[in-house]
Amino acid sequence: MQHFRINGFIVALAFAGLLGLDSCSSDTGSISEGVIEYKATPVDPASTMASIAPSKMTVKFKDDYSNAEMVAGLGMASMSFISDPKKSEFTSMVNLIGQKYYSVMKMDEVMKNNHFLPEYEVEETKERKLIAGYNCTKAIIRFKDTSNKPIEVWFTREIHFKNPNWSNVYYKVDGVLMDYTLKKFGLELHFVASSVTNAKIDENTFHLLPDYKKISNEALEAMFKEME
Repeated sequence: MQHFRINGFIVALAFAGLLGLDSCSSDTGSISEGVIEYKATPVDPASTMASIAPSKMTVKFKDDYSNAEMVAGLGMASMSFISDPKKSEFTSMVNLIGQKYYSVMKMDEVMKNNHFLPEYEVEETKERKLIAGYNCTKAIIRFKDTSNKPIEVWFTREIHFKNPNWSNVYYKVDGVLMDYTLKKFGLELHFVASSVTNAKIDENTFHLLPDYKKISNEALEAMFKEME
C-alpha cells in the first residue's frame, strides 16, 4: 500500500538520526531536562517524498535519555525513537494506521545500522551563532575518504546531555545537535531547532507503549525497504 511505502521511508531516516562551544551562557540558561522542537524540511523540495515528509520533530530529554517523536505521511504514521544510555539500547516504535511495531537494538546493532557514515573526524570551528536561544558551534564532518563531501552541523554544549549522539550517525559530535542534515534511502532532511523548553518530563516517556508487536530491526527495515 502507498501509505506504508511513504511512511516507511521516513521511518528509516529517523532510525539514524536524532538528536543532538563555548562555555558562555545563553540568554535562556542551560538546562538538563525539557523539550526541543525541530523544524524539518526536505533538502530537495522536488523529491517525490517531499510532500509527505515530517515537518517537525519533538525531542524530550531527561537524565541523558531521549525520545524523538515525528508524524509523517499526512498523519498516517507516527514514530517514536527512545535512546537509553544506561542499557545502551535504541528502541523504535512505529504506528502505521493502527499497525504497531517496535524493535530494540543493542549497541552492536546500533553501530551496524545507525553509524552508517564512512569513517570521519569532527573538526570544531570558531564559528558561533544562536539557535533557539543557545550558543552553538559549527563543526565540519571530514571523511577519511576525501571523495565524500564534508558535512556541516551545528551543536551546543549548553544543554546538559552526556553523549547525546551515541545512538545516531553523528556519534562523534560532542554536543546536542541543533542544525544538521540526515540522508538515508534517498531522502535528505534538514533539521533546525526552533525552540528549547525547560519542562518536567515524565519517566514513562522513555518506556515502551502497550499493544506494540516486537519484531527485529532487520525485519522492520526490510519491510520499509520493500515499500519504498
